[in-house]
Amino acid sequence: MSKRTKATQNTVALFSEERLPCPTAQPSALPDSNDSNDPNDSNRNQDEGSILAALLGPKVMRHPLIQRFLAIDPEKRMLGAVVSLAMLIFLPWLGAVGLWDCWEVHYGEVARAMVARHDPIIPYWENAYFFSKPPLTMWLQAFGIWLSDSLAQGNSHLGIYAEWAMRLPFALLMLLAVGLLTLAMGRVFNRRVGLLSGVALATSPLFFLLARQTVTDTPFVAMLTCGLSAFLIAEFSPVSRSARELAEGDPAKARAEGTVTFWWLLAYAFFGLATLAKGLLGFLLPGAILLAYLLVSWDWSLLKRARILPGLAIFAVIAAPWYLRLSLFDGKDDGSKTFVQRFFLHDHLNRVSRGVHTTTPNTTFTYFIEQLGYAVFPWIVLLPGACALLGRLSPRGRAAKNQASIFIALWALVAFLVFTLSATKFHHYCFPIVPPLALMAALYLDDLWRQGRVGLEKNALLILAGLVLFALVAHDLWKAPAHLIHMFVYKYDRAYPLEEVNPKRVFQVLFVTAGLGLAAAALVFRSRKTFICLITTLAIAFSLYGSWVHWKNLTFHWSQRDIFWAYYQNRKSDEPIAAYYMNWRGETFYSSNTIRQIKARDKFDEFLDQKGAVWILVEQSRYEKMSQLVEAKQRSIEIVDRSGNKFYLAKATPKNRG
Repeated sequence: MSKRTKATQNTVALFSEERLPCPTAQPSALPDSNDSNDPNDSNRNQDEGSILAALLGPKVMRHPLIQRFLAIDPEKRMLGAVVSLAMLIFLPWLGAVGLWDCWEVHYGEVARAMVARHDPIIPYWENAYFFSKPPLTMWLQAFGIWLSDSLAQGNSHLGIYAEWAMRLPFALLMLLAVGLLTLAMGRVFNRRVGLLSGVALATSPLFFLLARQTVTDTPFVAMLTCGLSAFLIAEFSPVSRSARELAEGDPAKARAEGTVTFWWLLAYAFFGLATLAKGLLGFLLPGAILLAYLLVSWDWSLLKRARILPGLAIFAVIAAPWYLRLSLFDGKDDGSKTFVQRFFLHDHLNRVSRGVHTTTPNTTFTYFIEQLGYAVFPWIVLLPGACALLGRLSPRGRAAKNQASIFIALWALVAFLVFTLSATKFHHYCFPIVPPLALMAALYLDDLWRQGRVGLEKNALLILAGLVLFALVAHDLWKAPAHLIHMFVYKYDRAYPLEEVNPKRVFQVLFVTAGLGLAAAALVFRSRKTFICLITTLAIAFSLYGSWVHWKNLTFHWSQRDIFWAYYQNRKSDEPIAAYYMNWRGETFYSSNTIRQIKARDKFDEFLDQKGAVWILVEQSRYEKMSQLVEAKQRSIEIVDRSGNKFYLAKATPKNRG
């Protein structure tokens, strides 16, 4: 029998699986990974194919193109499908819009200064050293600026490819995180779980939105996710179990040990990069997660398998040089603080203990629970069941999948507690919790799939609870779409351009249709096929709309790029520009640090006393008062650009006194 014919028969059989009664009526426990150690095991090879067969049907599955697809190595097929989807979500329109105020442009200006000053080591902002953040974010941005040759015109507007080149490295890191997590879950559990994990992560709103942002949290969470994915493979995959169980002297054991060592050392390397992205949290957070796992599982033999000495050496080679160089540097920033004072004391210790520069003071324990509802929508419908599923596991069970599931639950719990206990909070601080929640959703969806119709019946209350959460979050997003962008912006009270960018109708159609469909599929028809089809279709449609349309349309109101394009297009070469009582950072970046910062009345009068026309960038709320001061200096003023809802670009011209 040919492989193609056999594959067709298998998928047809799996397609009819839903009509068969489930052999057990109890919520299933996660099977031991040893069940899938054999690469020829049919259950392991058919896991993601069963979903595809159920969704497409036997007739479509017999199509030659589908058969060619199924002939590809299953692991490569799984990775290719997930990474292709993630690329479709993350990459289009990256450079179509400008960098967002205030974080993207803040770090962007530091990166621009690195290129302009030919100094990638000592960060610099405006007229002083910049010690608040580690360098990886600025290095990635600087690489994009250099690659696109965006400074070729000197003190003029940046090249048209600047934003595309600056954002691309961040999107690629997020693609790497999705791919490695998919690979890890596929190897530790099965390829169906791997496929669902990758799809859930790539379509979670906070993940796909921050994949388009050049901020410190993007490489931090990407590297953290990659490091913990490498740990999952090193500790829980079949090759890891083989390395422990095979006899000494067996050549297969040596090969397995080499593979395990590779993944362990790769994990340390990723934690080193995470430390260059976010500071001490880059190794303290994964360290806290691993410590919690040791305490819960009581598997202290893991320390013997952890390749600690070579791992720490790799970590130190990656992370230590920059921190050592800056710690020995005696320069001071604009607050007269050294690197140690600013970075370690102010931006680490004080942020955690006292609260520094937070826009959400006096928050409660539920603060991140609310944000996570938006961050993982629509997969939140699966989280009550996922918590119940993982809650039934034995903390001391030695089955690989049991241990891996406990680790994933602790990943989510420890990250939640760390950021909840921090005195400084922003909405996006819940970002490190998103990957494990996506994994939990995938594990529960896989459990429902394996149980079939009986599983939907036994989990009816948990699914109903998830549908209630779905409805609450969907209602909030429909009523206030600003919840989406508030997950990664700075000022949450900034005016939202609802008249210009109104997604409510799209949200209403998506949420109502999918919500009713999910309820009917799970609670009325008990169809796992329809349920999984609807949840994945909604997630993909929502992520494509959110990243291709909504994010792109909103950017014009949070970016100053188009305003400066209008300035450079309409000014004469000797006409200066000033920012009137502004501190949004974009004015510094998009003027290449040539803009005049006006924060005092006498300085504004001095600026207006110049000969000829001058240009003024001003917040709309300040325009009326500013225009009166301009008129008092015998100048007429006109608004040249009002394309956004936050700023005006105005031109002040001397009045004709003749």
